[in-house]
Amino acid sequence: MSENSNLKIALTNATDLLNNNNLNESMQQLEEIVHVHPYNLKALSLLLEINIKLSDTDKAIEIINNLIQIEPDNASHYEKLIKIYQFLNDDSGYEFALIRLHKKFPSISTARLISNIYIKNDKEEESDQIIQDFFESDKNYSDLYKGIRHVKAGRLKLAEETYKKVIKKDKDNIDALRLLGLLAFKTKDYDISERLFMRVLEIDPTFSLAWDNLAKLFRVQNKLSKSIPAFENLIKLDPFNFEALVSLGTIYIKLSKYNQGINLYEKSLTIKPENPRVYLSLGHALKTIGQREKSEIAYHNAIKFYPFSGEAYWSLANLKTYKFSKKEISNMKLAINKNIHPNEQIQMHFALAKALESNNQFEDSFNHYKEGNWLQRKQIKYNSEEYKLSIDDVITFFKSNKDIFKSRANIKNDDPIFILGLPRSGSTLIEQILSSHSLIDGTQELPNIMAISRDIKLIDPNNGYPNNLMDIDTSSFNDFGQKYIDETRWARSSKPFFIDKMPNNFVHIGLIKLILPNAKIIDARRNPMDACFSCFKQYFAKGQHFTYDLDDIARYYKDYLRLMDFWNELFPREIFTIHYEDIINNPNKKIRELLNFCNVEFENSCLDFHKSKRPVKTASSEQVRQPMYKTGLDYWKNYRNNLDILINHFPDYDK
Repeated sequence: MSENSNLKIALTNATDLLNNNNLNESMQQLEEIVHVHPYNLKALSLLLEINIKLSDTDKAIEIINNLIQIEPDNASHYEKLIKIYQFLNDDSGYEFALIRLHKKFPSISTARLISNIYIKNDKEEESDQIIQDFFESDKNYSDLYKGIRHVKAGRLKLAEETYKKVIKKDKDNIDALRLLGLLAFKTKDYDISERLFMRVLEIDPTFSLAWDNLAKLFRVQNKLSKSIPAFENLIKLDPFNFEALVSLGTIYIKLSKYNQGINLYEKSLTIKPENPRVYLSLGHALKTIGQREKSEIAYHNAIKFYPFSGEAYWSLANLKTYKFSKKEISNMKLAINKNIHPNEQIQMHFALAKALESNNQFEDSFNHYKEGNWLQRKQIKYNSEEYKLSIDDVITFFKSNKDIFKSRANIKNDDPIFILGLPRSGSTLIEQILSSHSLIDGTQELPNIMAISRDIKLIDPNNGYPNNLMDIDTSSFNDFGQKYIDETRWARSSKPFFIDKMPNNFVHIGLIKLILPNAKIIDARRNPMDACFSCFKQYFAKGQHFTYDLDDIARYYKDYLRLMDFWNELFPREIFTIHYEDIINNPNKKIRELLNFCNVEFENSCLDFHKSKRPVKTASSEQVRQPMYKTGLDYWKNYRNNLDILINHFPDYDK
């Protein structure tokens, strides 16, 4: 009998054994065949089938690799290898096998699968690149690649025409639709971008990169509620997408849903447990809801995984009552002399200054405050003379156009309570007192009034704000007022009144009176020496550019007083001015006056404001969780020798 006849009989016997589920006997027969005929495809394929059934994945992988060597142009071998790694939940093996298939048999489907893997691993550039590379290599997708090249060269109109040409041929081409959506995103045509991304996802709901694009589109527009389902769908497709978990957590924090945000941060840290950035965000969230000890642990972890984190050290210092150890102070001094990022160095100076201040080393403390402020001042653009002129413009406009208030809104809403003034002047204390009342909701520093002022400015950019107010009628003022009420609803509950404590709103009191004539306005004041120096000691995460130079701060304070004097003259008895020093020295009297102005009855809970469990986002969050204390009064005197600039501006307070 010939060798081929023997082989045929042996294969038939092995096949019969396999069909009768005699797996071990069949495998033994096949292994004997392979020993003699190592390149027999039929025997190897049957062996592969048996090992897969027996869940012997190591042996199965070995056989597949042999098959690939024998038949490198058979795509099914590569596909089986991918399926085995999927079965094993071996992400790295799956990625390797998928890339191997894509290199040998490139297709848009494998490109998308690899793109999804890169998104999962926070490699957004690589995610886009793998698809772009495929477009470049495949002549059927050459038009899409041309469009990408046009975008990179800044030829956006040509890119748009190219993508539309593809869509005209194939209206469901999700790559062309997504790329056109990205182009609209780039040119800030957000509505068009949204429609295109949504169309892509209607066609292929599993396209992770499109979900990522849509989520970020919503986030950049501050459409936080809309971005939540987009990120959630991305996470459903990829439960271990670190970036998506962190991004969704941050959105929940911004929406004051702190527990959901904290849970997502903690989940993301199970994926990347050494990520200092997430520990910082976690610490900030825990601080806001009053979980002081846990927030310290989070900040310490941020430092553990990034010892030069000036932000983490400053976050500890910004708790205001944290006591740094000698070791921590030593580490900060060493870090400052290292070649670290300027923003980290600036915050390290502020943190070290606070640490030395707590040890009553006021001279050394001031030197670090001074250096930190100077380094920050060099990074920002602020001109005190330009700011003075802008205040002049506001005063001149409203002084010359008092009749504008005849057209003010007629909406009846009296629920907003605005607390405004300079930062670090007691506004958080006043908010904590008021929000301890059963009828008043505390929110945060809401940006909505400033956003409305920017909208008005854009009505005619050449005319600007406040001049464009002259072109607005009662109906439009009503719309702006209702817009404010509607767009701040997410930040509050159903209580009759709510607080907006954005300090910079003092510039926009005229606008507030036009769109919300029944709103309450509270001016939180502090003596200029303490107020100005307290601003100088504070590193602000964003904004408040006037605070990084003592002369700038003093001039800003004077402009604030000048404008408030004007508003009080224009709206007599409609603005309640409360001095920090008065509320500290006579809380019972001043709190009753404050509540009376807000048209609510006195409640003892307002005296026990420090017992409130509400979230507090500002720098004073830990201070307002303590009973009132007087140690902050005239605190600037500890630094008198270094505050000649302020003393020269406010000589009456140097007593």
